[in-house]
Amino acid sequence: MAGSGTAHLRTTDDVLVRVENLVVEFPISGGTVHAVSNVSFDLVEGETLGIVGESGCGKSTTARAAIQLPKPTSGSVWFKGQDITKLSKEQMRKVRPEFQMIFQDPISSLNPRRTVNEIISEGLRVWGENDSWTLDTIDELMESVGIDPRYGERKPHQFSGGQCQRISIARALVLDPKVIICDEPVSALDVSVQAQILNLLEDMKERYGVSLMFISHDLSVVKNISDRVMVMYMGKTCEIAGSDELFERPTHHYTRALMAAIPGAEVNVEETSLAGELPSAIDPPSGCRFNTRCPAATDQCRTEEPQLRDVGVSHFVACHHPVLD
Repeated sequence: MAGSGTAHLRTTDDVLVRVENLVVEFPISGGTVHAVSNVSFDLVEGETLGIVGESGCGKSTTARAAIQLPKPTSGSVWFKGQDITKLSKEQMRKVRPEFQMIFQDPISSLNPRRTVNEIISEGLRVWGENDSWTLDTIDELMESVGIDPRYGERKPHQFSGGQCQRISIARALVLDPKVIICDEPVSALDVSVQAQILNLLEDMKERYGVSLMFISHDLSVVKNISDRVMVMYMGKTCEIAGSDELFERPTHHYTRALMAAIPGAEVNVEETSLAGELPSAIDPPSGCRFNTRCPAATDQCRTEEPQLRDVGVSHFVACHHPVLD
């Protein structure tokens, strides 16, 4: 069931990003959209955190709010020892190169009027050269992501979707960031191209020492690339664990329902089938937000919000009645 809590946050020295009690709300005519409600997570150096859930569950908003796009309604985001939610616009501007994004639609995310060289090198022209890349080494960066430098004067429409995503990855890397948010980066690509881009991301992570937040609704993709996975439902955290642990022993009823939809999944589909429609984010259910669709819901679930608790080695679940096989 979907709940809150910070029991899963780590205290090791290599924690790069620490998000606590993140809240994002959007006022609209007739109410407020509760997009993200008291979500907490962390990211250590060199780690890939997968964030999964249905469309509209708050995955992208959570990751974007962590880098202040948009600025969260409340909560704290610690990066390199400072809470960046308290920074001024000018102070935050200096931190922004540390965070980069790779978007879902690779073609529309690139300026159609710019050449590939201009797109990739724009960050250096704005921020200046860094320890990793200079204007003279753009060709080397293009080669590292699988784009022939001879095509640097071409424009995005002259490339395939997979090639445009490679260009997007190069654009993200050129500022030598510490964290890259990958917002469904392969969902618009053919399956064969997806594998190539996932392998490239893994290679870039190892080669350049970046940490990734990988957002997806496809659990099979998340399993292959993530070190740790956080499952979300209606702006809340359901379960968080190491990738292998989560897929071998899913304990949250919603996680099991998602995994049952994977072709060849070993989780019993009938036991984990979901009933009803997704509730409104304007008026979310009281107690556990998953209680209206959960096969194991009780009166306790309808009145009391569950807190994340330890159910295994670095495995946490927010549920009053988890499946503990």
